[in-house]
Amino acid sequence: MNAIELKSDLHQLIERANDLSILQTVKVILSKESAHKTDWADTLSDSLKDELEASIEEADQGKTISHTDAMQQIKNRYNL
Repeated sequence: MNAIELKSDLHQLIERANDLSILQTVKVILSKESAHKTDWADTLSDSLKDELEASIEEADQGKTISHTDAMQQIKNRYNL
């Protein structure tokens, strides 16, 4: 079944449906699908994706610092 056939079948099912809660549920599902067509991760550059993957690998290896230490490094770097 291709997309056109599936849409036609769905349209017929919706036309026959009289249960308001079912129709509202279908509307919510379809509204959410159309609102989230783009995954924010797909908009990241390849270099940023590579950096994030490297960071995740480091964290998995236990190469992390505490929040307090990270904040101190930021303060020192930017003279805050």
